[in-house]
Amino acid sequence: MQYRSRNIILYVSVLGIWLMTLLIKFKYNGLIFGFDYGIYHPDGALYTTRALDWSGYSETEAAKIVSNWYNIHAYKFNTTKPSDFYYSVHPLYPEYSIRILYPLLSIPFVKLFGVPGMLVVPAFSLLILLLVILKIGIDLNKPLIAFSTLVSAASSSTVVRWMMANTTDALLVGIFSLTTYCLVRKITSYRWYLVYGALIILSGLTRISILFWIACASVLLIQKNRKKAIFITVVSLLIVIPTLLSNSSNSFLAVEADRSLWQRFLLYPFYLIKITFYEFAQLFVLDRILFFMCVLSIYLSFKYINKDSSKYLLLVLFAGLLTGAMNGTVGVNFRYQLPVIAFICWSIIDNTNISLNGFLKRSK
Repeated sequence: MQYRSRNIILYVSVLGIWLMTLLIKFKYNGLIFGFDYGIYHPDGALYTTRALDWSGYSETEAAKIVSNWYNIHAYKFNTTKPSDFYYSVHPLYPEYSIRILYPLLSIPFVKLFGVPGMLVVPAFSLLILLLVILKIGIDLNKPLIAFSTLVSAASSSTVVRWMMANTTDALLVGIFSLTTYCLVRKITSYRWYLVYGALIILSGLTRISILFWIACASVLLIQKNRKKAIFITVVSLLIVIPTLLSNSSNSFLAVEADRSLWQRFLLYPFYLIKITFYEFAQLFVLDRILFFMCVLSIYLSFKYINKDSSKYLLLVLFAGLLTGAMNGTVGVNFRYQLPVIAFICWSIIDNTNISLNGFLKRSK
Protein backbone atom coordinates (compact mmCIF):
# COMPACT_ATOMS: atom_id res chain seq x y z
CA MET A 1 0.00 0.00 0.00
CA GLN A 2 2.89 2.30 0.85
CA TYR A 3 4.54 1.68 -2.50
CA ARG A 4 1.24 2.15 -4.32
CA SER A 5 0.71 5.55 -2.68
CA ARG A 6 4.30 6.49 -3.48
CA ASN A 7 3.86 5.53 -7.14
CA ILE A 8 0.61 7.52 -7.42
CA ILE A 9 2.40 10.58 -6.07
CA LEU A 10 5.24 10.06 -8.54
CA TYR A 11 2.88 9.73 -11.51
CA VAL A 12 0.93 12.82 -10.49
CA SER A 13 4.23 14.68 -10.12
CA VAL A 14 5.22 13.62 -13.65
CA LEU A 15 1.94 14.99 -14.99
CA GLY A 16 2.69 18.25 -13.19
CA ILE A 17 6.20 18.43 -14.65
CA TRP A 18 4.81 17.70 -18.11
CA LEU A 19 2.17 20.44 -17.88
CA MET A 20 4.71 22.91 -16.50
CA THR A 21 7.11 22.09 -19.33
CA LEU A 22 4.37 22.67 -21.93
CA LEU A 23 3.33 25.98 -20.39
CA ILE A 24 6.91 27.24 -20.22
CA LYS A 25 7.52 26.22 -23.83
CA PHE A 26 4.38 28.00 -25.04
CA LYS A 27 5.23 31.09 -23.03
CA TYR A 28 8.94 31.27 -23.87
CA ASN A 29 9.94 30.28 -27.39
CA GLY A 30 11.72 32.04 -30.20
CA LEU A 31 15.25 32.75 -31.37
CA ILE A 32 18.11 32.15 -28.95
CA PHE A 33 21.63 33.03 -30.16
CA GLY A 34 20.21 32.81 -33.67
CA PHE A 35 18.91 29.25 -33.14
CA ASP A 36 15.22 28.57 -33.72
CA TYR A 37 13.61 27.45 -30.45
CA GLY A 38 10.15 28.17 -31.80
CA ILE A 39 7.31 25.66 -32.06
CA TYR A 40 6.73 25.97 -35.82
CA HIS A 41 9.63 24.73 -37.93
CA PRO A 42 10.14 24.72 -41.72
CA ASP A 43 9.62 20.98 -42.26
CA GLY A 44 6.62 21.15 -39.92
CA ALA A 45 4.86 23.19 -42.58
CA LEU A 46 4.83 20.14 -44.87
CA TYR A 47 3.24 17.90 -42.24
CA THR A 48 0.73 20.62 -41.36
CA THR A 49 -0.27 21.11 -45.00
CA ARG A 50 -0.82 17.40 -45.38
CA ALA A 51 -2.82 17.10 -42.14
CA LEU A 52 -5.06 19.99 -43.22
CA ASP A 53 -5.43 18.44 -46.67
CA TRP A 54 -6.48 15.11 -45.13
CA SER A 55 -8.82 16.97 -42.75
CA GLY A 56 -11.00 18.04 -45.66
CA TYR A 57 -9.37 21.18 -47.01
CA SER A 58 -8.23 21.34 -50.61
CA GLU A 59 -4.50 21.49 -51.28
CA THR A 60 -4.81 25.18 -52.15
CA GLU A 61 -6.76 25.99 -48.98
CA ALA A 62 -4.37 24.01 -46.79
CA ALA A 63 -1.32 25.71 -48.29
CA LYS A 64 -2.88 29.15 -47.79
CA ILE A 65 -3.70 28.43 -44.12
CA VAL A 66 -0.17 27.20 -43.42
CA SER A 67 1.47 30.09 -45.26
CA ASN A 68 -0.59 32.69 -43.39
CA TRP A 69 0.05 31.01 -40.05
CA TYR A 70 3.81 30.72 -40.57
CA ASN A 71 4.14 34.32 -41.71
CA ILE A 72 2.65 35.40 -38.37
CA HIS A 73 3.88 32.79 -35.87
CA ALA A 74 7.18 31.39 -37.20
CA TYR A 75 10.54 33.00 -36.49
CA LYS A 76 12.90 31.99 -39.30
CA PHE A 77 10.41 30.78 -41.89
CA ASN A 78 7.96 33.66 -42.08
CA THR A 79 8.15 34.95 -45.64
CA THR A 80 6.21 32.20 -47.36
CA LYS A 81 3.52 32.12 -50.02
CA PRO A 82 0.89 29.38 -50.47
CA SER A 83 2.47 28.02 -53.64
CA ASP A 84 5.58 27.11 -51.62
CA PHE A 85 3.63 24.21 -50.12
CA TYR A 86 2.03 22.74 -53.22
CA TYR A 87 2.88 19.06 -53.59
CA SER A 88 4.14 19.58 -57.13
CA VAL A 89 6.40 22.47 -56.10
CA HIS A 90 8.13 21.60 -52.83
CA PRO A 91 11.17 19.37 -53.50
CA LEU A 92 10.91 17.44 -50.21
CA TYR A 93 7.39 16.07 -50.67
CA PRO A 94 8.51 12.89 -52.50
CA GLU A 95 10.81 12.02 -49.59
CA TYR A 96 8.28 13.09 -46.94
CA SER A 97 5.40 11.25 -48.63
CA ILE A 98 6.31 8.11 -46.68
CA ARG A 99 6.11 9.95 -43.34
CA ILE A 100 2.36 9.67 -42.96
CA LEU A 101 1.94 8.72 -39.28
CA TYR A 102 2.39 12.19 -37.76
CA PRO A 103 -0.08 14.02 -40.04
CA LEU A 104 -2.54 11.11 -39.77
CA LEU A 105 -2.51 11.17 -35.97
CA SER A 106 -2.84 14.97 -36.05
CA ILE A 107 -6.03 15.07 -38.14
CA PRO A 108 -8.55 15.14 -35.25
CA PHE A 109 -6.52 17.77 -33.39
CA VAL A 110 -6.15 19.95 -36.47
CA LYS A 111 -9.92 19.77 -36.94
CA LEU A 112 -10.39 20.91 -33.33
CA PHE A 113 -7.63 23.49 -32.92
CA GLY A 114 -6.41 24.36 -36.40
CA VAL A 115 -2.66 24.61 -37.01
CA PRO A 116 -1.79 24.51 -33.25
CA GLY A 117 -3.35 21.03 -33.24
CA MET A 118 -0.09 19.81 -34.76
CA LEU A 119 1.50 20.25 -31.33
CA VAL A 120 -0.77 17.73 -29.59
CA VAL A 121 1.04 14.61 -30.82
CA PRO A 122 4.48 15.99 -29.84
CA ALA A 123 3.10 16.97 -26.41
CA PHE A 124 1.79 13.46 -25.74
CA SER A 125 5.05 11.98 -27.07
CA LEU A 126 6.89 13.97 -24.40
CA LEU A 127 4.50 12.60 -21.79
CA ILE A 128 5.18 9.05 -23.01
CA LEU A 129 8.92 9.65 -22.64
CA LEU A 130 8.57 10.90 -19.05
CA LEU A 131 6.17 8.11 -18.04
CA VAL A 132 8.43 5.45 -19.55
CA ILE A 133 11.43 6.79 -17.62
CA LEU A 134 9.47 6.65 -14.37
CA LYS A 135 8.03 3.17 -15.08
CA ILE A 136 11.51 1.82 -15.80
CA GLY A 137 12.66 3.18 -12.45
CA ILE A 138 9.69 1.67 -10.63
CA ASP A 139 10.24 -1.73 -12.27
CA LEU A 140 13.94 -1.62 -11.32
CA ASN A 141 13.06 -0.44 -7.79
CA LYS A 142 14.88 2.84 -8.37
CA PRO A 143 12.05 5.39 -8.45
CA LEU A 144 14.06 8.24 -6.91
CA ILE A 145 16.82 7.88 -9.48
CA ALA A 146 14.23 7.64 -12.24
CA PHE A 147 12.42 10.74 -11.01
CA SER A 148 15.62 12.80 -10.85
CA THR A 149 16.56 11.49 -14.31
CA LEU A 150 13.23 12.47 -15.86
CA VAL A 151 13.41 15.90 -14.21
CA SER A 152 16.83 16.33 -15.82
CA ALA A 153 15.45 15.24 -19.20
CA ALA A 154 12.49 17.64 -18.89
CA SER A 155 14.95 20.43 -17.97
CA SER A 156 17.06 19.86 -21.08
CA SER A 157 16.67 22.72 -23.55
CA THR A 158 17.43 20.30 -26.38
CA VAL A 159 14.74 17.83 -25.35
CA VAL A 160 12.14 20.56 -24.92
CA ARG A 161 13.21 22.24 -28.17
CA TRP A 162 12.53 19.21 -30.35
CA MET A 163 9.81 17.51 -28.29
CA MET A 164 7.57 20.57 -28.49
CA ALA A 165 7.71 21.44 -32.18
CA ASN A 166 5.53 20.49 -35.16
CA THR A 167 7.98 17.94 -36.54
CA THR A 168 8.30 14.14 -36.44
CA ASP A 169 11.15 14.19 -33.89
CA ALA A 170 8.91 13.96 -30.83
CA LEU A 171 6.78 11.16 -32.25
CA LEU A 172 9.88 9.13 -33.12
CA VAL A 173 11.16 9.63 -29.57
CA GLY A 174 7.80 8.46 -28.24
CA ILE A 175 7.98 5.28 -30.34
CA PHE A 176 11.53 4.51 -29.23
CA SER A 177 10.58 5.27 -25.63
CA LEU A 178 7.98 2.51 -25.88
CA THR A 179 10.64 0.33 -27.50
CA THR A 180 12.96 0.95 -24.55
CA TYR A 181 10.22 -0.02 -22.12
CA CYS A 182 9.53 -3.22 -24.06
CA LEU A 183 13.24 -4.07 -23.91
CA VAL A 184 13.20 -3.61 -20.14
CA ARG A 185 10.07 -5.76 -19.75
CA LYS A 186 11.56 -8.54 -21.91
CA ILE A 187 8.41 -9.54 -23.80
CA THR A 188 8.35 -13.24 -24.67
CA SER A 189 6.49 -15.65 -26.97
CA TYR A 190 4.72 -14.61 -30.17
CA ARG A 191 3.77 -11.22 -28.68
CA TRP A 192 7.39 -10.14 -29.07
CA TYR A 193 7.14 -10.33 -32.86
CA LEU A 194 3.77 -8.53 -32.91
CA VAL A 195 4.97 -5.70 -30.66
CA TYR A 196 8.30 -5.11 -32.35
CA GLY A 197 6.85 -5.53 -35.81
CA ALA A 198 4.31 -2.81 -34.98
CA LEU A 199 6.96 -0.51 -33.50
CA ILE A 200 9.19 -0.88 -36.56
CA ILE A 201 6.31 -0.12 -38.92
CA LEU A 202 5.21 2.90 -36.88
CA SER A 203 8.75 4.30 -36.77
CA GLY A 204 9.19 3.71 -40.50
CA LEU A 205 6.01 5.66 -41.18
CA THR A 206 7.34 8.48 -39.00
CA ARG A 207 10.87 8.96 -40.32
CA ILE A 208 13.80 6.88 -41.52
CA SER A 209 15.05 4.99 -38.48
CA ILE A 210 16.61 1.81 -39.82
CA LEU A 211 20.01 2.37 -38.18
CA PHE A 212 18.41 2.48 -34.72
CA TRP A 213 16.73 -0.85 -35.40
CA ILE A 214 19.94 -2.34 -36.75
CA ALA A 215 21.55 -1.29 -33.45
CA CYS A 216 18.83 -3.13 -31.52
CA ALA A 217 19.24 -6.17 -33.75
CA SER A 218 23.00 -6.10 -33.10
CA VAL A 219 22.43 -6.35 -29.35
CA LEU A 220 20.09 -9.28 -29.89
CA LEU A 221 22.77 -10.93 -32.01
CA ILE A 222 25.30 -10.43 -29.22
CA GLN A 223 22.79 -12.09 -26.89
CA LYS A 224 22.55 -14.97 -29.39
CA ASN A 225 18.89 -14.20 -30.16
CA ARG A 226 19.47 -14.74 -33.87
CA LYS A 227 15.83 -15.22 -34.90
CA LYS A 228 14.77 -11.97 -33.27
CA ALA A 229 17.78 -10.13 -34.68
CA ILE A 230 16.97 -11.38 -38.18
CA PHE A 231 13.29 -10.46 -37.73
CA ILE A 232 14.09 -6.85 -36.76
CA THR A 233 16.63 -6.52 -39.56
CA VAL A 234 14.34 -7.91 -42.27
CA VAL A 235 11.26 -5.90 -41.21
CA SER A 236 13.23 -2.65 -40.88
CA LEU A 237 14.78 -3.20 -44.32
CA LEU A 238 11.35 -3.82 -45.87
CA ILE A 239 9.93 -0.68 -44.24
CA VAL A 240 12.76 1.53 -45.52
CA ILE A 241 12.40 0.40 -49.16
CA PRO A 242 9.70 2.98 -50.07
CA THR A 243 11.93 5.77 -48.74
CA LEU A 244 14.88 4.50 -50.76
CA LEU A 245 12.71 4.33 -53.88
CA SER A 246 11.45 7.90 -53.43
CA ASN A 247 13.27 10.83 -54.96
CA SER A 248 15.64 11.07 -52.01
CA SER A 249 18.93 9.88 -53.47
CA ASN A 250 20.48 13.27 -52.78
CA SER A 251 19.54 13.19 -49.10
CA PHE A 252 22.70 11.22 -48.30
CA LEU A 253 25.26 13.90 -47.41
CA ALA A 254 23.05 16.55 -48.96
CA VAL A 255 25.64 19.18 -48.07
CA GLU A 256 27.89 17.52 -50.68
CA ALA A 257 25.20 17.24 -53.35
CA ASP A 258 27.59 18.46 -56.05
CA ARG A 259 29.78 15.38 -55.57
CA SER A 260 29.12 11.92 -56.93
CA LEU A 261 27.57 9.26 -54.68
CA TRP A 262 30.91 7.41 -54.56
CA GLN A 263 32.73 10.55 -53.44
CA ARG A 264 30.14 11.10 -50.74
CA PHE A 265 30.67 7.56 -49.44
CA LEU A 266 34.39 8.30 -49.17
CA LEU A 267 33.65 11.51 -47.25
CA TYR A 268 31.22 9.80 -44.88
CA PRO A 269 33.79 8.73 -42.20
CA PHE A 270 35.09 12.31 -42.09
CA TYR A 271 31.57 13.62 -41.54
CA LEU A 272 30.96 11.00 -38.83
CA ILE A 273 33.92 12.34 -36.84
CA LYS A 274 32.96 15.94 -37.57
CA ILE A 275 29.31 15.52 -36.62
CA THR A 276 30.19 13.63 -33.42
CA PHE A 277 32.53 16.40 -32.28
CA TYR A 278 30.15 19.24 -33.11
CA GLU A 279 27.09 17.59 -31.57
CA PHE A 280 28.75 17.11 -28.19
CA ALA A 281 30.56 20.45 -28.35
CA GLN A 282 27.26 22.18 -29.07
CA LEU A 283 25.58 20.36 -26.21
CA PHE A 284 28.35 21.48 -23.87
CA VAL A 285 27.73 25.10 -24.86
CA LEU A 286 23.93 25.11 -25.18
CA ASP A 287 22.67 22.28 -22.98
CA ARG A 288 25.02 21.05 -20.27
CA ILE A 289 22.25 19.04 -18.61
CA LEU A 290 21.91 16.72 -21.59
CA PHE A 291 25.68 16.82 -22.18
CA PHE A 292 26.39 15.46 -18.69
CA MET A 293 23.55 12.94 -18.99
CA CYS A 294 25.23 11.65 -22.16
CA VAL A 295 28.68 11.54 -20.53
CA LEU A 296 27.35 9.83 -17.41
CA SER A 297 25.38 7.22 -19.36
CA ILE A 298 28.34 6.44 -21.62
CA TYR A 299 30.70 6.12 -18.63
CA LEU A 300 28.29 3.85 -16.75
CA SER A 301 27.64 1.78 -19.86
CA PHE A 302 31.33 1.07 -20.35
CA LYS A 303 31.73 0.36 -16.64
CA TYR A 304 28.84 -2.12 -16.68
CA ILE A 305 29.21 -3.25 -20.25
CA ASN A 306 27.68 -6.68 -19.60
CA LYS A 307 24.26 -5.18 -18.85
CA ASP A 308 21.63 -4.99 -21.58
CA SER A 309 21.00 -1.30 -20.92
CA SER A 310 24.69 -0.56 -21.53
CA LYS A 311 24.84 -2.42 -24.83
CA TYR A 312 21.66 -0.81 -26.13
CA LEU A 313 22.75 2.69 -25.12
CA LEU A 314 26.16 2.48 -26.79
CA LEU A 315 24.92 0.95 -30.03
CA VAL A 316 21.79 3.11 -30.33
CA LEU A 317 23.85 6.25 -29.66
CA PHE A 318 26.30 5.18 -32.36
CA ALA A 319 23.35 4.63 -34.71
CA GLY A 320 22.19 8.18 -33.97
CA LEU A 321 25.61 9.58 -34.80
CA LEU A 322 25.67 7.56 -38.03
CA THR A 323 22.23 8.93 -38.90
CA GLY A 324 23.37 12.50 -38.27
CA ALA A 325 26.45 11.95 -40.40
CA MET A 326 24.27 10.69 -43.27
CA ASN A 327 22.59 14.09 -43.35
CA GLY A 328 25.91 15.91 -42.97
CA THR A 329 24.50 19.13 -41.51
CA VAL A 330 26.67 20.40 -38.68
CA GLY A 331 25.22 21.72 -35.42
CA VAL A 332 21.58 20.57 -35.46
CA ASN A 333 21.49 20.31 -31.66
CA PHE A 334 21.27 16.51 -31.25
CA ARG A 335 18.14 16.34 -33.39
CA TYR A 336 19.04 13.18 -35.30
CA GLN A 337 20.24 11.48 -32.12
CA LEU A 338 17.09 12.28 -30.11
CA PRO A 339 15.64 8.70 -30.11
CA VAL A 340 18.52 7.75 -27.79
CA ILE A 341 17.08 9.84 -24.92
CA ALA A 342 15.10 6.98 -23.37
CA PHE A 343 18.13 4.68 -23.67
CA ILE A 344 20.31 7.29 -21.92
CA CYS A 345 17.84 7.40 -19.05
CA TRP A 346 17.56 3.60 -18.89
CA SER A 347 21.35 3.30 -18.68
CA ILE A 348 21.58 5.88 -15.89
CA ILE A 349 18.77 4.28 -13.87
CA ASP A 350 19.94 0.71 -14.38
CA ASN A 351 23.63 1.38 -13.72
CA THR A 352 23.30 3.76 -10.76
CA ASN A 353 23.46 1.45 -7.79
CA ILE A 354 21.30 3.31 -5.29
CA SER A 355 17.99 1.66 -4.44
CA LEU A 356 15.08 3.15 -2.53
CA ASN A 357 15.50 0.63 0.29
CA GLY A 358 19.15 1.48 0.63
CA PHE A 359 18.35 5.16 0.70
CA LEU A 360 15.74 4.68 3.44
CA LYS A 361 18.12 2.56 5.53
CA ARG A 362 20.87 5.19 5.36
CA SER A 363 18.41 7.94 6.28
CA LYS A 364 17.37 6.23 9.53
